[in-house]
Amino acid sequence: MEDLQVKLGYTFKDIQLLIKALTHSSHANERAVGAGDNEQLEFLGDSVLGFLVSDFLFRSHPRLTEGELSKLKGFFVSSANLV
Repeated sequence: MEDLQVKLGYTFKDIQLLIKALTHSSHANERAVGAGDNEQLEFLGDSVLGFLVSDFLFRSHPRLTEGELSKLKGFFVSSANLV
């Protein structure tokens, strides 16, 4: 993890959280990794992304209806569009 932090130019305060963020569930299940896997963090990240996109769309398109805003949000947060 030290090499990663050097390459990123950032020192993480909680190394266990970094390990969790980088651990896929298949690896955690096979290896019984103590830190767990990244699925809870993925859930949290999806929620934060949804909130930020909603806030941006709400502020930048005040005349759109709730339905129109929802469609736009769905497009922007869709897994297919997050590349």
